[in-house]
Amino acid sequence: MILALAPMQDVTDLAFMRTLSRIGSLPDMLITPYFRSTATTCAMGDENLRCIRENETGLPIHAQLAGSDAAALVRDATELLQLPVAGINLNAGCPSPLVNRHGAGAALLRDKENFREILLRLRDAVPEGKFSVKCRIGWSSPAELEGILPLVAEARPDLAIFHLRTRADLYTSKLRWDLGPAIVQALPCPVLLNGSIDSTAMAQRALEETSCAGLMLGRAAVRNPYLFRMLRGGAHASREEMCNYYNTLIEETGRILHENATQAAHCNRMKKYLAFCYDDFSDIQEYALRRCIDINQMRTILTK
Repeated sequence: MILALAPMQDVTDLAFMRTLSRIGSLPDMLITPYFRSTATTCAMGDENLRCIRENETGLPIHAQLAGSDAAALVRDATELLQLPVAGINLNAGCPSPLVNRHGAGAALLRDKENFREILLRLRDAVPEGKFSVKCRIGWSSPAELEGILPLVAEARPDLAIFHLRTRADLYTSKLRWDLGPAIVQALPCPVLLNGSIDSTAMAQRALEETSCAGLMLGRAAVRNPYLFRMLRGGAHASREEMCNYYNTLIEETGRILHENATQAAHCNRMKKYLAFCYDDFSDIQEYALRRCIDINQMRTILTK
């Protein structure tokens, strides 16, 4: 079973990756949040580059590209391959309106001809063993999957990751587990499945019902990073371990912030992760955390 950390903009960043390493609950592979590629420029954001250049986890890290211009994506993939990356991942699944209005992310699924060109040109530009694609099952309907799978199969990616929802579903509808076997059978590469996998029971169901090669965890891993350990048969997280997680994340966010960052800025950085954790706290704790501007006070609330 292959386990991967899902790329989440401003969340599964260098601090979070380092935290996973320090608490001893790691996936098998990492993917950066997306680099935005356009015809005129690539937003080679410093934070994403730090994920690559300052990777201390010992795990392979893949650079994710989001864009809708084939030539620009090839240009930027070629540049990123000069860095210590394990490969290039094409983002064909992000449902963000900001990304989609430019035809990128999940919006690629609306223009099959352009999607095919991008896939084939990236396949030609990226060495064997280093090209992957992350995709949804459609833009507005699961029926679109029938037309998407041949395009992905033709490009022969080395790994395919499918979020079992359409873009219209965002993150709220039920996952379409029934489509998993068709995806696995249609593609000539390992397939990872993604989407709200938040327990060992759900993970086991995914593996048994679809015969997929592995799973990608995102929001659930931010809420409970010990899921990676648990999926390998390890113990559930204790309260002490969760406190250690929060403490470690506070330390690692401090490491990546500018030395002149304020207490409030540090707290705001932490709130990007805590947005996925509030269900584990009382209403009073959540209220306090959302309004906290002192990092030591935040540490006390998280670990008491």
